[in-house]
Amino acid sequence: ILPGDLTFNGERKSHEDLADKLKDMINTGIQVYVIPGNHDINCNNSAGFLGEDIYNVESVSADEFREIYSFCGYKNFRHFDKFSGSYTVSVGTDLYLLMLDTNSYKMNSMGEKSLIWLDNVLNEICKEGKSVLAVSHQTILEHNYMFTSGFVIKNADRIRALYEKYNVRLNLSGHMHIQHIESEKEIVEIVTSSLAVYPNHFANIIYDGESFDYFTESLNVKTIENFNKVSRSEFDNVGKRQMSRLFKSDEFEGVSKEEIKKLSDAFIKMNELYFSGEILNREDFEDIIKFWESHDEGYTSKYIKSILQSVFREQNKHKVLL
Repeated sequence: ILPGDLTFNGERKSHEDLADKLKDMINTGIQVYVIPGNHDINCNNSAGFLGEDIYNVESVSADEFREIYSFCGYKNFRHFDKFSGSYTVSVGTDLYLLMLDTNSYKMNSMGEKSLIWLDNVLNEICKEGKSVLAVSHQTILEHNYMFTSGFVIKNADRIRALYEKYNVRLNLSGHMHIQHIESEKEIVEIVTSSLAVYPNHFANIIYDGESFDYFTESLNVKTIENFNKVSRSEFDNVGKRQMSRLFKSDEFEGVSKEEIKKLSDAFIKMNELYFSGEILNREDFEDIIKFWESHDEGYTSKYIKSILQSVFREQNKHKVLL
């Protein structure tokens, strides 16, 4: 299951190259299902790169996206919504996969006709006595109060109401690129971390008719020597560049180089743990947390406060009872 953002910015050639790789997977017997993310369709900033040069390239429409990935759910669907591009497929004797598309025609939203379609489809599946595993790109729940606009589906409350009505218990999403679990009432949402971001997680779900058992693993790329170390370094370098820009500001003029290094190293580690969904030991960061909390108006301070709401609990495995 690939929940969107399959390309950098919707480049046609990138879609075609990925589709070729997915065909190789399908030829081994692995079924693949996709939906577009906000970086996949009708992108005006689709780009090609040659040396130092950046140039515009062709993107794809919603129809072209579904043609390129026709073998990834768009041929063997059970239900299809022409107003959104959403679809369902039967993936077992008693399980449906619901691929919710909020990007093909409406940016991060479901239209009224699509909500009626969703109601009718879930009603039909419920009468069949079958379970549903739901997938979206953007989230149906808030996972961080700093990241709501553009991250939570605009009318997510309407979708959640239908999920509650028809006992849809688990939704997977891919937009935030972190590994994070949130719940509201009977609905659990798991934000699945990006395969392209350290620690390069992919998720497994074991379904036994009574529960969804979710757990992550890290990809091992054998063709790249010390892949885990290389990937971690690339991820941390992004944080280092962010910290370098921050500490050049007047706000930190009186802070020593030793203190700056300590603050920077701690932030990078905390950010790494947040994205990977690993549990943070507060005692290891107590002094650093107090420092950042004293800078109430800074973005970094607000960000650290936001992630402290979730880094003390398990984010990499969860069992959802049906």
